[in-house]
Amino acid sequence: MSDPSAPPPQYTPPPGYEEYAPRSQTPQAPQTPYGPAHQPPGPYAGQPQRPTSVTAVVGFVLAFLVSPVGAVVSAFGIGDTRGGRKGGRGLAVAGVVGGVLGTLAWVAVVLAAVAFYRSVSPQVSDTLRQIEQLPAPSDLPSGFPTDLPSGLPSSLPSDLPTDLPGSTGAAADVQVTSCTSGLGGLATADLVVTNSGDSPSTYLVTLSALDASGQEVGQLVGGTETVAPGATAQAQAVGFASSDGDGSGLASCRVDSALRTEG
Repeated sequence: MSDPSAPPPQYTPPPGYEEYAPRSQTPQAPQTPYGPAHQPPGPYAGQPQRPTSVTAVVGFVLAFLVSPVGAVVSAFGIGDTRGGRKGGRGLAVAGVVGGVLGTLAWVAVVLAAVAFYRSVSPQVSDTLRQIEQLPAPSDLPSGFPTDLPSGLPSSLPSDLPTDLPGSTGAAADVQVTSCTSGLGGLATADLVVTNSGDSPSTYLVTLSALDASGQEVGQLVGGTETVAPGATAQAQAVGFASSDGDGSGLASCRVDSALRTEG
């Protein structure tokens, strides 16, 4: 006969039961003599998250782009985060500070620009006044004169003396290589002089300017430095040709005389 005060026999599960027994998905709270221990709720225990204030974020960004507007929007952001309703209070405060400093910087730049304009305004006005006093383009000379002064000689003596001491005629020693006319009837001729004499000599040459019909339209004069016997030198003669008023009718140059002076 069993003793009624004895504890009941413990149940022993059959072998392999642990493999198929359901396992608890949540950890059990630690047990105490008075029941399960109390655990404070963590952040993942259903506690709601505070949203970030969009006004604070926008005000912080605008403080660096448009400082006055950013300061005002950030001030509204501070009110939006009052009492911990929303996050981002630090951004709102930074936006107010940055917006105020940026506004002061803009004001300083504007004041400096105004002071600079006032300092240079008199100089600019004087410069514009001087420009207005300059003559109009129509009052300026339209170009260079097309004619030489009328007081200049239009021709040179046709004959040069041939009885100078030590001088002889030597037209055969002179050859004309080119003859051209320019502005105002100015004519030039290039010469080649060959000394056919027995001693070093200088040359004084006169030429006639001829048009296409062979009519004389002007005269030229040229000369050389000392040319050795048998040597050749380059020379140039200058004069005027006025058949058409501007020398455009000049066709050729003819040697009229050449004085060869020994020495």
